[in-house]
Amino acid sequence: MAQPNKPKAKQNINVAGKKPPVYSAQKKEPSTLFSSLNNWAEKNSKVLLILIFGLSILFSFLLFNARMDVGGDDSLYIMDAYNFIHKSAFPSLVGPGYPLILSIFIPLVGTKIIFYKSLSLIFNFISLLFLYKAFKGRVPSFILYSVLLLTAVNSYILTFASLTYIEAFFMALQYILFYYFFKLQDFLELHNNASIKDSWRAWVPVGLFIFLLALTRNVGIAFLGGLMLYFIIRRQFKYVLYVVGAFLVFEIPVTLIEKTFWHTGAIQWETQSNTLFLKDPYNHALGREDLNGFIRRFFENSDLYISKRIYQILGFRAENETETYSGLTFFTILLLLFAMYRSFKSKNWYLFAAGLYVISMAGVTFVAVQTRWDQPRLIMIYVPILLLLFLYALYDICKKAPWGLQLLVALLVPVIFISEFSSTEKKAKENIPILSKNLHGDIFYGFTPDWANYLKLSQWCESLPKDSLVACRKGAMSFIYANGREFYGVYSVDSIHQTNADSVIALFKRNHVRYILLAKLRLNPLEADGQIINTMNRLISPVARKYPEKLKFIKQEGTSEEAQLYEILY
Repeated sequence: MAQPNKPKAKQNINVAGKKPPVYSAQKKEPSTLFSSLNNWAEKNSKVLLILIFGLSILFSFLLFNARMDVGGDDSLYIMDAYNFIHKSAFPSLVGPGYPLILSIFIPLVGTKIIFYKSLSLIFNFISLLFLYKAFKGRVPSFILYSVLLLTAVNSYILTFASLTYIEAFFMALQYILFYYFFKLQDFLELHNNASIKDSWRAWVPVGLFIFLLALTRNVGIAFLGGLMLYFIIRRQFKYVLYVVGAFLVFEIPVTLIEKTFWHTGAIQWETQSNTLFLKDPYNHALGREDLNGFIRRFFENSDLYISKRIYQILGFRAENETETYSGLTFFTILLLLFAMYRSFKSKNWYLFAAGLYVISMAGVTFVAVQTRWDQPRLIMIYVPILLLLFLYALYDICKKAPWGLQLLVALLVPVIFISEFSSTEKKAKENIPILSKNLHGDIFYGFTPDWANYLKLSQWCESLPKDSLVACRKGAMSFIYANGREFYGVYSVDSIHQTNADSVIALFKRNHVRYILLAKLRLNPLEADGQIINTMNRLISPVARKYPEKLKFIKQEGTSEEAQLYEILY
């Protein structure tokens, strides 16, 4: 018997709108300079990728820094990792994510500097790789390969690629998160109103990497706020709950584990938030910041990081320039808002989400950090995304314009490249002789005399009795150069009645300090006759005046900008 015609099965896919934009040679475009550049980039994509990654690897080695940074934070990450393994001390004073990753290698390599710096090189390579993977097919090929090239030769990014600061690791997490979020976005575009049951596999990696960003640097939690705002703007309200839930799936159990085994709880957040509310982190007597202070801090940081640091990173301003220009800040913000408008108008939700991320993260950073810190690394991590946004905005508004106007836009790329490359080449030439000396065993070559003397004496302290601590200003750096010997770091004297010699001696005795390391460390390493970091001298001066017989001279390193070691005779 003949079977009746069966109705066609309904597809269980309700497309929310057009398929995500794909910028490829197969997509027909009017014959313009931009379309020609896109076609050329796609046809030569393999060669371009080899060139871009080759340049990144080459200059990563030419700019390799085999010394610890005098800022000290990079040493602190390694020390926290070491203490986590050997003392079960959870790294809660800074973002614990990076020290926890480093702690995996502590039993194998100890505190070997070169290994951890090489690890940063690997993170930098992963960062560039996932920048490519995240935005491939989601922005025009000409823009993507241009930004990859500009990122690969950027001297600031390459410098931090061999420092054990968190930037290389954070940027890798950042782009991996974009990669998974964009995959989630594609799924949601094709499956309208997807339930959590059908989509949870796509949400899990997004929640994981938001959690890892926040674990690595507190400001990373702003990504969660940026994504919530993204879904609110797109009127996808239930996805707000999904993204929060995906984050909490990791945040809640890890917090419980911390509280149970290390009793830290919210110490990471409390410590950094306490610093946030201080007017001056090195002078608690000035009190806590008020609302007007936070508003002033936001605008001052905006000027510092936008008009100064971004344009230094792009090579348009010299590194030693200190002037800020509110007009340039205002222009850059307008350009960012224009880029956000163009990405929204063209429905490029990938770039729109990336823009919300930058605005959220930078906004929180400008409120949270003290203006005196003024470090390029705090804004550097967003520069490739800003370049994507700015170039895309100009591309999008000029895509139907005459060739002449498109040529002006296209010429921005070689202009920025030349600016960046000249800075990178100059730094590489300066670094090669230092790197050669360091790799051939002279680990102090390249430091200014004040720091070389301090670290040489720190290294000598390795021979002192292990149960007697040495008090010093840069305990984490001393720890690294003394192969893991513990020091007593003194970072502030505000909690001590510094004019009272008995209070100082009582503090040291209570903390088992037996030796004092004094050094004439420059506040600015480039200024030989500039201001000295005098924290330790301020602390010891009242003791030297009242009880000179209690300070026994042990050793001096150097004859100029010398470092000295004293024993305390209780």
